[in-house]
Amino acid sequence: MSAANTELFTTRMRKATRKIHSVSDALVNAKFAISLTDETVWGGGLFVFYHIFAFLEDAKQRLNMADFDKLFVDKVLFRKHAFEEDLKHYLGEDWQAIPKSAALENYLQHLHDLERDNPQLLMAYVYHLYLGLLSGGQILARKRKMFGDKTPQDETYVDKVTDFSDVDIGKLKNNFRAAMNSIAEHMTVEEQEAFIEESNQVFLMNNLIVNSVAGQNQVLYNLFYKTSAVALFIVGIILAYKLHK
Repeated sequence: MSAANTELFTTRMRKATRKIHSVSDALVNAKFAISLTDETVWGGGLFVFYHIFAFLEDAKQRLNMADFDKLFVDKVLFRKHAFEEDLKHYLGEDWQAIPKSAALENYLQHLHDLERDNPQLLMAYVYHLYLGLLSGGQILARKRKMFGDKTPQDETYVDKVTDFSDVDIGKLKNNFRAAMNSIAEHMTVEEQEAFIEESNQVFLMNNLIVNSVAGQNQVLYNLFYKTSAVALFIVGIILAYKLHK
């Protein structure tokens, strides 16, 4: 048996999506690094991804597919209500009244179409989004905790959606990948190729909704303004020193 035939399906997906995945990671890190200084941006990011995670978890109940159920290897993966708690904290009680962007509406329509026409491909979104939350989401959460501006209220608040307390995340990710590989063993070659193609679509659509999050440009302007003010202050001190030494 050739090495290609023994390669894990999750490894094949990682290689096939490496380019768009790297672009997506860079975009998310750049955009949501801004949330260290403005929590409305963090809330905006939670808002767009909430609708995707909620759709997938609700679809699990609607579809009642054995493979779809198998991918949710632990009940801790269910994040819908955790998102809702965080959204209430960051965006207020009326967060559900916030309008969806066109990018988010298009994303949700695409998921609806997949559920109707080819629900197996929805698992590509489950796999990549939940694995992303277990990986990059944890990194962003730690950065916010370490470097984010804190108010007295925020010092006591623990973000729920990225909180996996008492869970071995490494083991959970391994179990998650194992479940995906097990499911892929029963796919045809054509189904596997379609799944990998849809995986690239996952990252493309994620990029579109990340770009739709409001508030980033203003935060960047404020950050630039503050940085420029500090730089001018330092230059002023240096000039004053030179003039009076």
